[in-house]
Amino acid sequence: MSQGKALKSALNNRRPTNLPYGFEQLMMRRILLEAERKKKRSFVWGLIVISFVSIGMIAATIYILTYYFSFSMYLALPDISFSSQTQSWFVACGYIAVLMLALLALDGYFRNLWQKRHGQSS
Repeated sequence: MSQGKALKSALNNRRPTNLPYGFEQLMMRRILLEAERKKKRSFVWGLIVISFVSIGMIAATIYILTYYFSFSMYLALPDISFSSQTQSWFVACGYIAVLMLALLALDGYFRNLWQKRHGQSS
């Protein structure tokens, strides 16, 4: 509350000056651009931190399972053999999954472009 009152009194007590035409709009645009950059930067840093923490937790889990509990994947899973038909199904399913992920990424990219060009925020 006191910040709002101080800001209001500072704006009311300002002296008239001869600023160039459009100065206030230019400065406001710069301030908004800098605020947007700061918001994007903090978002990216948040993603980076979350990624490193996730990778660290996965690495710690693997380390603990391997060295403290003597867990081995080779002992946990018996000798598994796949027939050629099963392997071809795995390859086909993997291909479809990668294709779907690529299409999903393209959809997100083109939606973002569409929204930027048409100014829609839905």
